[in-house]
Amino acid sequence: MAAPVFNTNTDSLPVNPDLQKERATASFNVLELTHILDGGAEITKRRKELEALILSDPAFSSKDLLYLTKSEQYENALLRSVKLVQWKDKYKWSQEDVAMAQQINNSTEAITLHTDMFIPALQRLTSEEQRAKWLPLALKHNIIGTYAQTELGHGTNLRNLETTATFDAKMDEFVLNTPKITSMKWWPGALGKSSTHAIVLAQLVIAGKHHGLQAFIIQLRSLEDHTPMPGITVGDIGPKLGLNYVDNGFLILKNVRIPRENMLMGNASVSRDGQFKQLKSDKTNYSTMMYVRVMITRWAFGCLAGSVMIAMRYSAVRRQLYIDPKAGEVQILDYQTQQYKLFPALASAFAIFFTSQKLISDYNRELQNLIKGDKELLAEYHSVTSAMKAVCSDIMTDHISALRRSLGGHGYMNLSGISTAMQNSLSLVTVEGENTVLYQQTARHLLKQVARAMSGGTLTRSVAFLGQNLDSVPQLDSSEDCRNVHLVLKLYQKMAKRILVQAGTLLQTDLMKGLPEHEAWNKNQVTLVRAAKAYSLLHLVQCNVEGVEGLRKSVSPELVAALRRLCCLFALYYLESNAGLFMQTEAVSPSQLDIVRSTQMELLSEIRPDAVALADAVDMPDSGHKSVLGCYDGNVYERMYAAALGEPMNKTQVHPSYYKHLRGMIKGTASKL
Repeated sequence: MAAPVFNTNTDSLPVNPDLQKERATASFNVLELTHILDGGAEITKRRKELEALILSDPAFSSKDLLYLTKSEQYENALLRSVKLVQWKDKYKWSQEDVAMAQQINNSTEAITLHTDMFIPALQRLTSEEQRAKWLPLALKHNIIGTYAQTELGHGTNLRNLETTATFDAKMDEFVLNTPKITSMKWWPGALGKSSTHAIVLAQLVIAGKHHGLQAFIIQLRSLEDHTPMPGITVGDIGPKLGLNYVDNGFLILKNVRIPRENMLMGNASVSRDGQFKQLKSDKTNYSTMMYVRVMITRWAFGCLAGSVMIAMRYSAVRRQLYIDPKAGEVQILDYQTQQYKLFPALASAFAIFFTSQKLISDYNRELQNLIKGDKELLAEYHSVTSAMKAVCSDIMTDHISALRRSLGGHGYMNLSGISTAMQNSLSLVTVEGENTVLYQQTARHLLKQVARAMSGGTLTRSVAFLGQNLDSVPQLDSSEDCRNVHLVLKLYQKMAKRILVQAGTLLQTDLMKGLPEHEAWNKNQVTLVRAAKAYSLLHLVQCNVEGVEGLRKSVSPELVAALRRLCCLFALYYLESNAGLFMQTEAVSPSQLDIVRSTQMELLSEIRPDAVALADAVDMPDSGHKSVLGCYDGNVYERMYAAALGEPMNKTQVHPSYYKHLRGMIKGTASKL
């Protein structure tokens, strides 16, 4: 066993002096910003109480997690899940407490889909009688559920899902089947080994007539010994790029019979004599999916903000090379190139935060109208949530990849924390809708709004800019103009409106030439996705500006100033990143881009004194981010060395394979091949 040569007891070491200096010179109170991110001082206090409970339990220790097999990772995650459920019951946790506990645990549990999708679906898609039967069982965890929608051959094309639910009028039952290999359910979390029940999306068939996609609750496993029920084949889909502690599964159904009452009948019903009745818009079946897309923006913030925190702390501690050859090695955070990797990522995290807050607020305010099937609201909210899920997850994954590279060679280690975050975050660009498809869905809605705007119709708030005259928006002629986020926002509106109108014109031209709609759409797909992305960036900038400006009267001027700098950097960074769109639409000229670039460089210097404090405000506990590079004390090298000593291969001085392979070659006694 390798013995420590250097001190590996980080508890005995002081906080790294470079980090101490960074925190001491911040222009604002970090705790004030933490309260904003948490939702208030009382919520921060409550989070700290839950952290003290959860992180003191050995089950939630991050030690040695990297060295577990897939099966061991799942078992550990399941243990954590059960512990949290037990504590929820013991301490009478609220729903907010449960959400915070999951956040503290960095969502490393096996059965989060039970609370994230199964329970919300029961709340939104059932009749009163069904809720009375199923919801108490789910809330008490007497049953564990998942949400089985995606199939092996179909993901985003829900209309063509192949699982069938055929009504047997004689037996008053539905018979469910996955008739082809492509129709088996594939990907649902907690399906592989954990869930006892599933809400299954299937095509309803009554007397040979199809009635569209409906939701059904199916018992998967015995409540006595957890073995699969008759007609059910279920298992884990195997190793993934990340999140291997979650048992994503497959499900095959062969003549599985369920009572008629197991169809979720909040939106549609089937009577005893086989009469189908649509009670609400069939689009309300997607309300759970929209809710998850909203939550994905929140998860994107947490993942990106945690990664920024790691990279920022490490960059303040790591000293490398020289700016002034006569001086000592400098913090790599002082290099402008490092700042240009980290600070736009930091600004993006806050933009995603403010956007997520607005989406959550809108969802909670409009939930009942969504459930009732308000068609206008459903179309609007589906478009917005599709766009924000896509753009937030795209931005997050791009920045986390750059953040990993910003750590140099050490970022390649799983112990950096960011490499693991990068792997896990990649799931968000495809889960609940692949992003390219979501942009197309958004584009389809937006083109309808463009037509409405051109005919003088009423526009909803998210597309109100389409009805504005934006031709005379002032230009960015100075650094002061670039710092005017309201002016920059107007330029985003001008760009997005013109891009959307141009995309609509191209599509309409092809239609007028006689091209069938589906061919015209396919011919213009890239243009339409580009237009949806332009709108998505506009919406992010707008939510960011409104979020920061909304704090002016409730927080200190110093904090508002710090957040305004980030808000401005975000808008200018993505303006330059999409310079082609802005120049194409004459929103910005090439010479004005030079002013945009120089203003960004000024902002990097201005953000630099507050950079660590802004990242610190995320306040993620060390055991939550699982990084030896991003701990609060900054004792990077001691933690890296201690982690290396924990590698299982170092438990012996000589690896057993030496005797099997190396020794013979070295001594010249190896048998000839």
